Amino acid sequence: MRPLLSLLKLVIVPAIIGVVVWLSGIREIYAVILRSSFSEVAGAFVLSMIAVGLTAIKWRFVIPAIGVAELFKAALIGQFYSFFFLGQASGEAAKIYLISRESGNVSGATVSVFTDRLTSFIGLLTVSVLGFAMSSSHYPQKLQQIALIGLMLLVAILVALRHDAFFFHAERIATWFESRAPAYSSAIARELRRAIEQWHAAVSNPWRVMAGVLVGALVHIVNVLTFMVLAVGIGVNMDFYDWCWVAGLTSVAGLIPITIGQMTAGGALVALLHMQNVSMVDAVALSALIIAVNGMLAIVGSLLEWRRLHFRVAAPSASDGISNP
Repeated sequence: MRPLLSLLKLVIVPAIIGVVVWLSGIREIYAVILRSSFSEVAGAFVLSMIAVGLTAIKWRFVIPAIGVAELFKAALIGQFYSFFFLGQASGEAAKIYLISRESGNVSGATVSVFTDRLTSFIGLLTVSVLGFAMSSSHYPQKLQQIALIGLMLLVAILVALRHDAFFFHAERIATWFESRAPAYSSAIARELRRAIEQWHAAVSNPWRVMAGVLVGALVHIVNVLTFMVLAVGIGVNMDFYDWCWVAGLTSVAGLIPITIGQMTAGGALVALLHMQNVSMVDAVALSALIIAVNGMLAIVGSLLEWRRLHFRVAAPSASDGISNP
C-alpha cells in the first residue's frame, strides 16, 4: 500500500499538474504571473508572516510555558518540512519534536499541536460557512453542505472530548493499561495518560478554547487577504465572501494524505476558480504565485532550522574544547 501511495505522490500528481500547465500554455501562464508586481508579492508574504505570528499566539493559549517567539520559529520550521518533505504530517511532526525538546514533555507537545489544529479548522470552516452564506455568486450546494457538515462534526468532536465523562473513562483505561502492561507498553500507557491530562488542562477553560477558535478564524481571514492581494495583482477580481470559502476549501484540500499537499491545494484552487468563471490560465498563475509565497515561508523556516541544527552541533564541540584546570 505504501509504495502505491508514494507513486501517487511522486508521479501521478505532478503529471496531472504538468498536463494542466501544458494545456493552458506555459508562456501564457508566465505572462500572467508577470502582471503581479514585487510590492504585491511582498505584501502577500508579509500577510503570510502575520498569519504565522497569529498562529503562534493562538498556540500559546494551549502551551503557555513556551514563549510566542519560540512557537513562531517552530511554526515556520514546520512550514519548511511540510513544503519540502512529506506534506502536512511531516510539518506537524517537526513541531511536536521542537516543542517537546523545548518543554521536555512529548505528550504535552502532541496535545498542543492537535488542539491548535482542531481550533484552527473550526475557525477556518466557520469563516468558510459564513462566506457561503454571504456570497452572491453561484456555487455547487454540495460544497456548502460539506463545509457545514465538517464544521458541525469538528465542533461535536471538541464538545465530546471536553466532557467530564470522556476524561473519567479515558484516564481509567490508561491507568488500568499502565498497571497491567509490560514495561515497554507501560511507558506508552503512561505517556497516553499524561496526554489525557494535558488535553484536560488545554480545554478546561472554555474562554481559552473560544479565543483559540476566534484567532483561528482571524488567521484564515488574513490568508484570504493574501489570496486577494495576489489575485488583484494579476487581474482576478472576486468578492471577499467568495474568497472566504474558496481559500477555506483550498486549505482543506491540502490535507488530503495521498497526495502532495501543495499540489493538491493548487489543483483544488484552480478547479474552484474555474467554477467562478476565472480562466484556466489566470487560475493556474494564481496557484503558482500562492505556492511561491508558501515556498518563501518554507525558505525562512529552512534558515531557522539550519541555524538551530548548526548551534546544536556547535555546542558540544565548544564544550569539548574546555579543559579542566
